[in-house]
This record gives sequence, structure tokens and C-alpha cells, in this order.
Amino acid sequence: MTGESDAMRKDILESCLERKREVEEDEGGKPGKRDAHSLPSPLIMSGTEIVGGTGQMIVVMVGDSSALGMIMSKLKSSQGMTPLQKKLEKIAGDVGKLGTYFALATVHMLMVRYFIDGVLKRQVDLFGGEKTPTGQKLFFVSFLEWIEFFTIGVAVVVVAIPEGLPLAVMLSLAYSQRKMLLDNNYVKKLAACEIMGGATNICSDKTGTLTLNQMKVLRVWAGKDVEIPNTQDEVTKQMLPIKPTDFFSAERWTLIEQSIACNIPKMEDFSATDKGMADLLGRGGTDIEALQKKHCQGMIRFPFTSKRKRMSTIISDATGNGGYDRRLLIKGASEMVKLGCKYYLDENNQKQPMTDEISRKLDDIIHTYADLALRTIAIAYKDLEPNEHGAKHDAPQDEDVKDVEKDELTLVGILGIMDVIRQEVPQAVADVNGAGVTVRMVTGDNIVTARAIAVLCKILNENEKNDPNCSVLGPEFYDNMGGLMCTNCKKTVPQDCKCDDKERQERIRYFEKFKQIQARLKVMARSRPEDKYLLVTGLRNLDEVVAVTGDGTNDAPALTKADVGFGMGKTGTQVCKAAADIIIQDDSFTSVVKACSWGRNVFDNIQRFLQFQLTVNVNALLTVFICSSLMKGTPLQAVQLLWVNLIMDSLAALALATEMPKPHLLKRPPQERNDFIVSRKMTKHILYMSIFQFIIVAVFVFAGEYIIPEPVEELRNEGSDCCVAAGREYSIDGEPLWYAKRQVNGGEYSRHITFIFHFFVFLQIWNMVCSRKIHDELNIFEGISTNYTFVVIWFIIVVLQFVIIQIGGKAFRISKKGLSWQQHALAIGVALSVFIFNFLVKFIPDRFAPQMGQDSVFDRKEKERLERLGQAA
Repeated sequence: MTGESDAMRKDILESCLERKREVEEDEGGKPGKRDAHSLPSPLIMSGTEIVGGTGQMIVVMVGDSSALGMIMSKLKSSQGMTPLQKKLEKIAGDVGKLGTYFALATVHMLMVRYFIDGVLKRQVDLFGGEKTPTGQKLFFVSFLEWIEFFTIGVAVVVVAIPEGLPLAVMLSLAYSQRKMLLDNNYVKKLAACEIMGGATNICSDKTGTLTLNQMKVLRVWAGKDVEIPNTQDEVTKQMLPIKPTDFFSAERWTLIEQSIACNIPKMEDFSATDKGMADLLGRGGTDIEALQKKHCQGMIRFPFTSKRKRMSTIISDATGNGGYDRRLLIKGASEMVKLGCKYYLDENNQKQPMTDEISRKLDDIIHTYADLALRTIAIAYKDLEPNEHGAKHDAPQDEDVKDVEKDELTLVGILGIMDVIRQEVPQAVADVNGAGVTVRMVTGDNIVTARAIAVLCKILNENEKNDPNCSVLGPEFYDNMGGLMCTNCKKTVPQDCKCDDKERQERIRYFEKFKQIQARLKVMARSRPEDKYLLVTGLRNLDEVVAVTGDGTNDAPALTKADVGFGMGKTGTQVCKAAADIIIQDDSFTSVVKACSWGRNVFDNIQRFLQFQLTVNVNALLTVFICSSLMKGTPLQAVQLLWVNLIMDSLAALALATEMPKPHLLKRPPQERNDFIVSRKMTKHILYMSIFQFIIVAVFVFAGEYIIPEPVEELRNEGSDCCVAAGREYSIDGEPLWYAKRQVNGGEYSRHITFIFHFFVFLQIWNMVCSRKIHDELNIFEGISTNYTFVVIWFIIVVLQFVIIQIGGKAFRISKKGLSWQQHALAIGVALSVFIFNFLVKFIPDRFAPQMGQDSVFDRKEKERLERLGQAA
């Protein structure tokens, strides 16, 4: 189920029970503490593979009740809302409420102004309309004005509610998903993109992720310590050939050739370790197939198993020139093989007795190799007598070490094999550490090798290498933490807890102890699936955002428990891939780092969009509310507000949600779960920029007839040489301006108000460029040329705006003659002041901006209460 070779014999129940009784009798009638595979089993678990044999079986469990089904059922549990979704839901609700309040205030203010101006000043019949000179009433005039007021209110709500926010999120996620595929990240769940932006912990496998899963022999003890050059061809990247006689005697190399070539399976069945040793022979010019044909005819082979930890082959001297009749060749775990060695070959290739001093020296060599992150494999041989074969070779049982393998061996050498670290991994780990993300290595290796590899990968430094708090054995960690408990029923998970998935609240039992050690814990060795799951659960209990990599079926629960699960595309099992949110197609840790960068970029893109949209929102709300209150009519008509809404929702979402990630994204800490999505810097820009825009819009609204150039003679106002007619319906004191304008313009819509609309839109067009930067960067044009989507959409908005102004006419309630080139120049030129003000705002300290999204006192007390309850549990 783990995808590893860990075979276990299956048999009928009676045979299993009989074998159990025999073992217990040998142990004095006590059950004893035996290896899990020392007894055969009558049960076949779904999800495993049959290595060999024949038989019949009865299916007793299917679906969710089977072994594989229980794992798959955990994959169905829902993770709920993502951190970004929670933040966006909060801000969308807050902005929607603000817009609703402004809309209601605007409608009420217009109604009050209508009542005061119409009823009290001009004695208009509130329900009958104004009286004409003949005394007839203009019925429904009042009613139509009221409808206009409500239309403005609805437009304000439409502008205020950020309905483009889901679109911006979806566009950014979809765009990132497509781009991440080019970085070998196949995203199955879109939410995983944005969650990675807040990742604070990455629990990574070693083999194939931090390493290439390509074993290379780098050191050999052959009477003396020999270092094998690890050089590659610059063009082909292949390992360069070596000359064996530069390192070994001819006799020693012959034994090494035989021990490796005759103790590896067919090429298609090679393990990574087999490939590493075969690579050594290949670099030395050995033809492995020819060597196997020469020595392995009629051979007797004892295959490798996880219990035997060795592989042996008995060969015959077909030529008669080797000085032996039959020879046992063995390779396996160095500690195990060394125990059976009575002799060793010294530096001069002479057979010497294995003394205690030499044994200790070999132990030191093995430990030194482990410190260098090398896996040690011992090779040995034993020349057999002509009659030394038969039953002795077959006993004990197949899965145990044979008698012929146990003693009288001669040690040829110890190979130091490294699973080569991916060249880019140390820098990638350094990058994410600099970004405030803790990388933890979870591996099945022994703790010495795990520490050494962690140092090479920059997960541990030299000072942390020997710190027991920085690395731990998985089973010890599980015991010290007390396993998992359910805070709902206070029972152990999963043994005693009967709660369903919705009710179950998993938590580390000794949570306070975990809080003390987790900050320094970076390596977990000899890790089991339950150890990995416990670590992930504990980190999530601390409200950390956790990413996990895995490749085996038993990794599936940890992948599902994590905020983001990364499955290995090359070595991962199907169940692992089904549980993963993102599949790494090249099995490389750097792909995880790239996903982290893309996740932060998604978050930034959403913030860019929000900074732009909220600036437009606040500006539009202030303009409509204050100007409508003072002039009994809005300077921005409902249809114009809808065009503004289209700009800042759909088109801005397309433009701002497609920014590419920049290197600086990994030079700042991740966003915390409880951080509000609108930062202080964003608040500063939103608040001050919207107030600035409102002020200059208000200047043109109330004094536009004096400063807006109008070269057309017939539209001059009261003999002025360069001013348009006032576009306001009434002056502040209630004098009608709209009717005089309509008479001058022949019933057209005002060029003054047309200019206001044009000017307001260009303020947003230039502010869209400013909104690309959300961290007070001075150069707002940096990287703009690489974002073709932004440039194209920006030009589309500009062109459409000019088309609307010049030919929009009644549809957009603007002057049918549009604006003159002088008026266009004035609107665009004054709107450029946005760039100057945006530059100045960057120097305003953040403390002068309010912190949005802070919890109320009640919310904080409630959180503290829940935290105390959790600690008590």
C-alpha cells in the first residue's frame, strides 16, 4: 500500500494459526514482541499487489469497509472555505453594507431636498406635480422624479457591491492554473493556488522530491577509503567514465563486478540502488549482460526481501580459471552483512581475519558515510566446497537468512551510495525559508542519514545537525505526543472515537508539549504514515497553513488533512494522486516553491483589484452622495455609473488578475489566516486617493462653467468667451440652471456633465496603472510591458471611453456633440495628477491609515474564550 517492496506471505487460516502456535511455543508460550511479518496472514488487503503464487480468496469487505476504501473515504471530507474565501466574504459583506447605507442616504437626501425645495419654497403639490401658467397640473412629474431618485440609489448599490470580486478571483486562479502547468504543477483544485500563498509550513518527502532518486556510488571502502569522481559531461550531463585500476586492484575490481552484476535483477526491475551500482560498473567499462551470461548460468539465487536486507547468488566457475568451484556472492545492508564476515580483504587485496579493531574501524566508516548522507551497501563473497550445496542452501524458510549466508564470509568492500540532491534544492529551500516558510523533511531513512541530507538541502544548519530537538524519530514523536484525540468526545482517534467526520475534531493529545517543540522540529526520520498525519494535524491545530508532499497510498490521509496536498506525478500511487490538490509532474521540490510563488501572486492580484475597485467605490459614493445632496441631482447618471462599474469589475479584473509573479514575492513573510486582505498600505491609498479624486471632481462639478474651455460660439454662457453652460440642474441656493442650459443647447444633455463623466473615468483609467503596485513601490510602470493582457485591456477601455463620449448621445445621457479636443486634453491632463498624488501618498506613514478588518472587543474575547476551552480539552 505504500508503493514499496514489503512482501508478506499469505496462507489459509489454519496454517496461520498453526505457525502462530509454533512460534509461541518457541518463545515459552508467550505472545512476545515479534516483527509484523514474522507470521503469515490469512487476509489480503485491497490496494496491495500480489507478488506471486496461486490461490483462492473470499471477498468479505467492499467499498468504504475495505482497507483501500477506508483511506478513500477520508478523501471525501470537505475542507470548508479557504482562508482567502473567508477574507473575501468578509470584505464583500462590509463593502456591500457600506454601499447600501450610502444608497439609502442618497435617496433620502434627494427626497428631503425635493420636499424642501419643491413644497416649502415653490409650494408644489407634492402628489400632483407643478402648476403651469394656465393652472393645469403636470401630473406624474413628482412621481417620475422619485423614480429617478430610486434609480440613482440602485446604481449606487450596483457600483458599491463588488460583484466583480468572484470574477477577479476565478480569473486569477484560472490564469495561474494554466501558467503553473508550465512549471510542472498540475492543479486539480483551483483553491489550492491561493492557499499556497499563505503556506507557512512545507512537509516534504526526501526521495524523488529533494533528491533525484538517482543513486550514485561516491565512496568505496576497499581496504582504504576511495572517493569516486562525481563529474559529468557538460553537454550530455552523463557521468564521465572512470578507470577502475586507478582506484582498485584488478582482483578487487573483478570481485566487485561479480558481486554487483550477479546480484541485480533484470534491468526493468532495477531499484534505484541497483541502478546506482550498475552505473558504477558502466562507468568502469563493464559489460553487465556479458558478465551475467558468463557467471550466472545454472546459478542459485536468494532474492532480496525487506526482512533479509540482502541478496545472494551462488555461481560456478565455468572456465575453471577463477580458482574456485562454486562461489557465494552477497550484497546487502552493511551492518547485517558485516556480522557474517570472518575475513576481509586489506589494501593489498590479501585476506585477513576480522579483528575487533578492524570491526570498530568499519563501524566508523559506516557512520562516517552516513554522516555524508551516503547509504552503505556491503559486498562479500564465500568460496564453497564442491559438496557444499543442497539442503543447506534452502534452509531456513525462504523469507529468512540462509545458513550459507550467515558466516565464513570475506568482506570485499563497502559502497557509499548517495541519492543525489537536486542541484536547485538548496537554493529553493533557502528561498522559502527567507519567505517565512518552514521546510520540514519527513523521510523513512535512518536519523543519521536524514540529518546529513537535511544539512545538504539547507533544511538544517551545522549547529542544528546534532540538536536532538531539531530531528526526531517518527514512532518516538507519536508516543511523546500521545497520538490523536477527538475534542468532541475526548477519545483516542481513530481507535475509540465513534464521531462521524463532521463531528470529529482531531487534536494532538499533548498539545502544549507539541507547541514547545514544533518551532525547532525540522526532520522526522523513520516516519510512518500515522506519524506524518499527526505532525500535519498538530500544525493545523496551531492555525498554520500546511503543504504536504507524498507518493504512497498511506500518504493519502496526510495529503487530505493538509491545506494543500502535493502528489508525485512520476512515483506517486493512484490513491496518492486522487488525494492530492496539486500533482507535481517532475517530482521536484522546486515545483512546490514555484506553487508557493504563484499562490502569493494570486493573493497580490486580488489585492491589486481590491485597491482599484475600493478606490472607485469610495470616490463614486462620495461624489454621488455629496453632490446629489447639494445640487438635487447626481453628476454621474445611472447608466454612466454602470459603465464605470463594468470598467472596475469585469475589465479591471481581467487586467489586474493576470500579473506574473515576481522574485520579491519570496522575500516577505506569508499572509496569516487572520490577516485582513486589505493592508494598511492599501487602506492608505484607497482612502487618500478617493478623497483626492473627489475633491478635484467636486471642483469641476461646482466651478466647471468657469474653468472648462468651450470654443463653440453658440454654447457660450452669458457672453463668456471660454466657459460652458452650467450643467447642474440647480445651484446650491435652488436657482434653476438645468432649464437655462437646455434652452441654450436645444434640449441636449449638458457638455459640462459630459466632461465630469469623462474626467471621472480617466481618473480611474490612470488609477488602474497605479493599482498595479500595492506595497508602496515607487516605479508603478515596472513590468507593465510584460503583461500584455493589462496593456490590451487598458487600451480597449480608453478607446471605448472616447467612442462613448463622441457618439454615446442619449444612451449615456451625454452631449450629442461630444467634447472638443481642448476638453479632452483638460480631462486627461488633470487626471494625470493621479500619478503625482500616488507618488506622494507612498511617503505617508502607514500609521496614519486605519487598520481595516480588526475584530471588535467582543470578537477578541470570544476567540480568547474558545482558545481557553481548546487548551482545557
